[in-house]
Amino acid sequence: MNKNSKVKEYKTRFPQPEGFGTLEDYRQMAWDCVNCNYCQEMWSWDVKSAEFSYICPSWAKHKFFAYSARGRSQIIRALLEGDFDYKDSEKLADIAYRCTFCGACEINCLRLMERHPVQMIEALRSELVEERAMVLSEHKAYLESTIKYDNPFAAPKDERLTWTEDLDFNIKNLAREKGEVLLYIGCMYSLETRVRNTVKVFAQILHAAGVDFGYLGIEEKCCGMVQARIGERGLFEMLAQENIKAFNNLGIKTLVTPCPHCYYSFKSYYPKVGKLNFQVLHFTQYLKYLIDDGKIKLNEMPPQTITYSDPCNLGRWAGVYEAPRQVLKAIKGVELKEMERNHDQAWCCGAGGGVLVAYPDLSTWTAEQRVKEAESTGASALATACPWCEYNLETGIDNRKSKMEISDIAQIVYKSMRGGKNE
Repeated sequence: MNKNSKVKEYKTRFPQPEGFGTLEDYRQMAWDCVNCNYCQEMWSWDVKSAEFSYICPSWAKHKFFAYSARGRSQIIRALLEGDFDYKDSEKLADIAYRCTFCGACEINCLRLMERHPVQMIEALRSELVEERAMVLSEHKAYLESTIKYDNPFAAPKDERLTWTEDLDFNIKNLAREKGEVLLYIGCMYSLETRVRNTVKVFAQILHAAGVDFGYLGIEEKCCGMVQARIGERGLFEMLAQENIKAFNNLGIKTLVTPCPHCYYSFKSYYPKVGKLNFQVLHFTQYLKYLIDDGKIKLNEMPPQTITYSDPCNLGRWAGVYEAPRQVLKAIKGVELKEMERNHDQAWCCGAGGGVLVAYPDLSTWTAEQRVKEAESTGASALATACPWCEYNLETGIDNRKSKMEISDIAQIVYKSMRGGKNE
């Protein structure tokens, strides 16, 4: 199949890219699991209560070992050794895909055994998709949409312009003009109506700070992270190759994105495909730079207690914990109060790894658990730095009929810049 062809149906596998581990590469790692349970629960010395001690959403909800990293490791071992076949259980795909890829098991297993359980699960998913043609129908729709629209949401490309319609300034299109900073928005913030208005805040902050920035408009394409984690690595590679070429031709100095999925994709997945000739920053990192450099002025806010939920792709996967917190602490009037599970022991919002679309029951339950934990801090607002978190935690708030407010950190910063006024 021609990688550049645009077809309406996802029927043919893209070839596997180099640089990703196959299931066979994890044979010894699958055997090395010692059943310690740290893939299921927090490190003992971090636990503050039994209620908020779980760390793996799929295990915490379903309470079957198969839905934890230790269980999936045993399944992978059995598949590799021929003790179990892909067709022996109709639950195999369900077990493989009821994982949010939050990385909690990964970070804990690295500490104890230097194992990579999530990488093993990703290799298993790739085997299911690439070799066994076992694609969930919900994920198949994502893949078909990516081929047709360059995004997983079946949204026409011109939808990426909608958020700009009522801005009071023009944004450069870097596909036609030169600029130092590319604001890569990502599919979720560009195309999901429930969080789309947040994008305006990013642009308004950059404009107020005098940053020479622009975006790609309808020419922006998906980063490919969700496709890679679904198991379609070949389609990811196609997107990565096209994006790397397009980005490098822009002559930019910095790419800034508010989406941790995109950020981690560019920082850790893209180097397996090609080299990016510029700096990549998450928006919270760039916010910290703008604040430290005096390019934006933060005004004192009315007293408010805020708790912060670490996005998995920004925290555990990319190692960015302090920039978001330092930005919040820089605002006078804001008190940051941590949840019991925070930093690398944080609880997932439930939206990652393809779970949001394929298993809304697990996704919503996970979000509700996070909102419940946020409420326990006594904070009135829940801040995050991820569109997937913002979307799913809002669902959790609605389902719990909670009085918590949800916002991106950039929205809080912009409110401070405006003297405490909402947009």
